[in-house]
Amino acid sequence: MASIRVLAALALCAALFGCSSAGGDPTPTPSAHAGLGAPAVAPAASPAVVDEAMFQTPSKNIFCALIPSAVRCDIAQNKWNVPSKPADCDLDWGRGAYLEAGRVGFTCTGDTLLGTATETLEYGRALRSGDVLCSSESTGLTCKDEKTGRGFTMSVARYSFF
Repeated sequence: MASIRVLAALALCAALFGCSSAGGDPTPTPSAHAGLGAPAVAPAASPAVVDEAMFQTPSKNIFCALIPSAVRCDIAQNKWNVPSKPADCDLDWGRGAYLEAGRVGFTCTGDTLLGTATETLEYGRALRSGDVLCSSESTGLTCKDEKTGRGFTMSVARYSFF
C-alpha cells in the first residue's frame, strides 16, 4: 500500500512540476535573499543513489519527492516572502520549490508533500537520482541539477534559486 502511495505521489509531482512564474521564464524573480549564492552541495560522504525517493529533513519541515529528472520540495514553516502569485496559477502558490529540466521556481499546486516522507535525509547526507542531487545540512536543503547547474536552497529563514 505504501509503495502505491509513493508512486501516486511521484506521478502527481511529475504532473505538477510545470507550474512556474508567468511565461515559464527560467530566471526567477529576485528575492530579498538574492545573492546568497549556491552553497556547496557535496557532502563529506558519497551521495546515496536512488531511482526515486520521498524524504524529509531531520527538522520535519521540508518534504521532497525526488525522481531522476526532477525534484519538488514543500516547506511547512518559513519566514520568507514569495513573489506575487502569477496570473496563470489557480492553485496554492509558493509553498515549495521545484527543479525540472534546468528550470527552477516556486510551486503552483493543489496538493502537498507534507507528511509523505518514507525516509529522513540526515544532515550531512545526500541523495542522487539521475542528474539531480539533494543535500541536507543543518543550515538548509539544497537540490541541484548537476547537468545544468540550476537548483535551489531552502530553510526556515531563507531560500535562493541559482
